[in-house]
Amino acid sequence: MANNKKTLDAVIADAERLAQVWSENTKFSMGDVTLEGLRAEITKLHQLKQSRDETRTRLSKLVDDTNDEMKLVEGYNTRGRSGMKAIFGPDSAQYAQVGGTRQSEHKSRSSKKPKT
Repeated sequence: MANNKKTLDAVIADAERLAQVWSENTKFSMGDVTLEGLRAEITKLHQLKQSRDETRTRLSKLVDDTNDEMKLVEGYNTRGRSGMKAIFGPDSAQYAQVGGTRQSEHKSRSSKKPKT
């Protein structure tokens, strides 16, 4: 089954063609919809599209700025955890408090039995 969804630009282009042909054929009517009403709705749709595009641009910048700041703070977290480990030791409570896994809490490796 074909997807019949149209893009915003396609809908605007179709509406502008309709308005153009309608303006050249004044006997045409669509009940309660007037040519001026159609043109007003086309203008409103243009304005909404512009607002949407500007908002997407601002959102994209906000997402990028947030991700950059997150990476910076994540780097501080890593440096701080490493500093705690270096100063207080890998089995210290301070290292565990900043999110490190204490050395005594690591699982020991099980030795593999040789195949016979």
